[in-house]
Amino acid sequence: MTTPSAVAACRAGVSAPRVALRAAVALIAVAGCGRPPAAPPEPAASNVSRPVPMAQGVRDQLLSGAIDVLGRLDDYDESAASAQVFDRLNQWSHAVGLAGGAADWQPDPLLTTLPARLADDAPVKALVGGLGSGAFDAAVDVQTLRDQRWLADIAATARRDAVDDLDVARQLFAWTIRALAISVDPPAVPTADTPGTRWFLPGEILLAGRGSGAQRSWIFLELLRHAGLDGVMLATGSEADGGLRPWVPAVISAGEAYLFEPTYGMPVPGPGGAGIATARQAAADPAILTAMSLPDRAYPVQATDIARLSVLVPAAPWNLARRMARIDAELVGTRRLTLAIDASALGRSAAAALPGDATAHDVRLWSFPWETLVRRTSDGGTVNRALGAELAVMSLAMTMPGGPGAADRVVRPLYVARLREFRGELDGPDGAKRAYLLARPSAAAINAGLAGLGPQQADGMKRLYGQLKENATYFLGVLTLGERDYETAVDYLGRMTLEEYPDGVWADAARLNLAEAKLGLGLDAEAVALLRDDPSPQRFGSRLRAERITPQAR
Repeated sequence: MTTPSAVAACRAGVSAPRVALRAAVALIAVAGCGRPPAAPPEPAASNVSRPVPMAQGVRDQLLSGAIDVLGRLDDYDESAASAQVFDRLNQWSHAVGLAGGAADWQPDPLLTTLPARLADDAPVKALVGGLGSGAFDAAVDVQTLRDQRWLADIAATARRDAVDDLDVARQLFAWTIRALAISVDPPAVPTADTPGTRWFLPGEILLAGRGSGAQRSWIFLELLRHAGLDGVMLATGSEADGGLRPWVPAVISAGEAYLFEPTYGMPVPGPGGAGIATARQAAADPAILTAMSLPDRAYPVQATDIARLSVLVPAAPWNLARRMARIDAELVGTRRLTLAIDASALGRSAAAALPGDATAHDVRLWSFPWETLVRRTSDGGTVNRALGAELAVMSLAMTMPGGPGAADRVVRPLYVARLREFRGELDGPDGAKRAYLLARPSAAAINAGLAGLGPQQADGMKRLYGQLKENATYFLGVLTLGERDYETAVDYLGRMTLEEYPDGVWADAARLNLAEAKLGLGLDAEAVALLRDDPSPQRFGSRLRAERITPQAR
C-alpha cells in the first residue's frame, strides 16, 4: 500500500518500459495501492479487558479513527486495517457502555415477520441474538461499516446539488441505473429452478458494478437512507394467494409513495407521462401502469394489483442493532453515517402513504437482505465462485519501480479507482481517472508481466489482465457520462468498449449508457437505435424510453 504521494509516483511510470505486473488474486481481501504506511496511531485508550472510564475526547477519537480508516482503505492494507478497526470499535463500545446510554433499546417488532426459513437459520439467529449487544462482530460489522461508508460517500456525491426530496431521489436513482449494469441474478425471490448465485453484499455489488433488479433496489434504498430520505420496497400479492411479490422501491415524501422501476431503469411516469407517479395515482388511474406496457408485452403489474400493497422495510440485521444506533448518535459532519433503521416507524409511515386504509397494508421486513446472508452460508461455494469471477480482477497488482533509493510499490489500480470514484475524487494525480488509466496496461507491459509463467498459467493471467483493461475502460465511460462529458463517454463506451469488445461482459450496459451519452449530445436518432437494440433484462424499459423520445429522432 502506498500513501497518496506514493500513488502519484507509481502512476507516473505507467507507460515506462520497466513496468512489471503481478497478480494477487485473493478473492475478497483486495487491498489498496502499494505497501501499507505505518498503522494509524492508536489513541491512549484502555485495554478492553480492563474497563477503565475514558474521557469523551478519547472515546470520540477511537470511533472517528475507525471510520476514517474504513473511508480510505485504498491507503492501507485492508486486512490489517480491518483488524485495527475492529479493535478500536470494541474499545469504543466498551467505553461507551461504561458511560451509559441506550438502556431503553428494544429489538424491533418487525423481526417477527421474517419467514421462518430465514429466521431459523443458525447464522441469522446468531446475528439477531446479538442485536442488542455492544460488542462488534469481526466477521460482519467491519465489512458492514466499510460498505456503509462507501454508500454514504456515493450518496453525498451522486445527489449533485439537488435539495428537493424528489430531485435527490432522481439523482440517486440515475446513479444506480448508470453504475449498476442490469443482471437477472440473483432473483428477488429465489426458487429451486432459479436459485441465483450472485448473493453479494452491498460493497461487493458496488465494486462489481452489476446488479439484478433486487440488488439495484437495495442499493437505491441504501443511498436514499444516507441522503436522509425514506424508502421501502412495495409488494403485490399476499401470503394467501401464493406469497408476496416484491415490485418496486418507493420514496416516501410528503405523505406520498413515489415509484421507481429498477428493472426498466426508469421512474414510473406520472399522469400523462409527467413527473413520477405515486402509488395512489397508479391505483386510481389505470392508464399510468398501462402506459408501461408494450404492444407485445404487458407490464406485469396493473392498477387492480396495487389496491392493497404490502410494505417491505429494507432493514438488514445490522440496521436493527443497538450498537449501530449508538454509532449514528456519535458521528457528525463528514463522518456521519445513517446505519440504524426504526423499521416499525418506517413501515407505518410508508403504509400511510399508500392507497386505501393504512391499517390494511401488511408491513414486514424485506427478506432479500436476509436471504443474501442465508445463501452465502448455505451455498458459500457457489457464491464464492461468483465473487471470484467478478472481483478477482480487483486484486490484480502492478509493481512499479520506486526510483533511486526508493522501494518498489504495488498498485491494485481497479480497486483504488473504484473507492476514489465512490468518494467523488475523480481528477488529479490521485484521482479515480488516473487509477483507471493505470488499469489499462499496454500489451508490452502485460507480456512483461507474463514472462516466466508456464503456458497454462500465462493463458489464465492474460485473460485476467484483459478483464482488468475491459473493466477499467467501461468504468471510465460510466464515470465520464456521470460528469456529463458526453464526447469522452461516447469514445470510451462506443469505440473502446462496444467496438473492441462486442461480445464482452459490458456490451449491453455500454450500449445503454452510450445511448444516454448520445442523447446528451443531441444525437437522438442514434440513441433510439441503441435503445431498440438492447437485448438485456432492461430491454422493455429501453423500448419504452425509445418510444418516448421525440418523433423526429425516429
